[in-house]
Amino acid sequence: MAGDFQIPELLLVDLDGTLIDVDMQSFIPAWLSGIAGRLSDAGQAAAFPGRARLAIRRLLEPGDGHCCNDQRFFTAMNEDGGFDPDELRWAIDRFCRDGMRDLAGLVRPVAGVGEFLGAVASSGVKLVLATNPVFPEEAIRARMAWGGLEADSFDLVTDWGNSRHCKPEAGYFLDILDQFGVSADRALMVGNDTGHDMAAGRVGMGTFLVDTHLVERTPDWPADRRGSLVDLARLLGGGDGIF
Repeated sequence: MAGDFQIPELLLVDLDGTLIDVDMQSFIPAWLSGIAGRLSDAGQAAAFPGRARLAIRRLLEPGDGHCCNDQRFFTAMNEDGGFDPDELRWAIDRFCRDGMRDLAGLVRPVAGVGEFLGAVASSGVKLVLATNPVFPEEAIRARMAWGGLEADSFDLVTDWGNSRHCKPEAGYFLDILDQFGVSADRALMVGNDTGHDMAAGRVGMGTFLVDTHLVERTPDWPADRRGSLVDLARLLGGGDGIF
C-alpha cells in the first residue's frame, strides 16, 4: 500500500537499464574500440580495450577518497599500461566529438520515463542522475539525449570528473548525501541493478528496484520496494504502487 511511503527529499536514479534501454554488451566494446582508433601507437591501440576494462573494474573498488574517478582511471592506465594521460584524454575527447554519435542506435527510450519525471517535478524532490561514474560527462549526456532525457531535469549528474567513488561503494552514496545535506533516511535510490543500485541500502537509504530491465548480481541487496517507473510515479503522486 502507499500509505507507508514517504516522499523523499532526495531521489537518486540510475541511467542505463532504468531511464534508458541500452545494449551495454555492444556499447562498451564500441566505446573502447572508438577510443583505441584515435591512439597514434598501434601497439597501445590494440592493448587499450583490455587495459581499459581492467582500469574500469578498479574504479568499482574502494579508492583513496581524494582523487576523482577520471584521475584514478588515467593513473591506472599509465602505471599498468604505459599510456600517456594527456594523449589518452585527447583520444577520448576526440571520439566524444566525432565518433560517439555512431553509437546512438544502441540506446532506446524506456516506457514510463515521462510520467516518472513529471511526478518527480511535481513533488519538488531533488533529483540526481546516479549513473555509475565510469564515463566522462560527454558520454553520459550523449546517452541521456539519445534516450530523450533533458539534462535540466536533474540537479546533479554523476560522471567520472565529479565523483570519487562508484557504485556499489558506500562512499558513492555518502558523497551525494553530503553534497545535498540530506540524511540517508530521507533519500531514495532507484535502479535496476540488485548489486550496484540496491547497495544504497547499506548506508540507510531507501531503495526501489525497477524490474523492467532487471540486472541481478551476487551478492545482491534486498530492495524495499520494486516495480516499474510508472509504479514509482504513482507512489510519488500519492497513489498505490507495486512493492
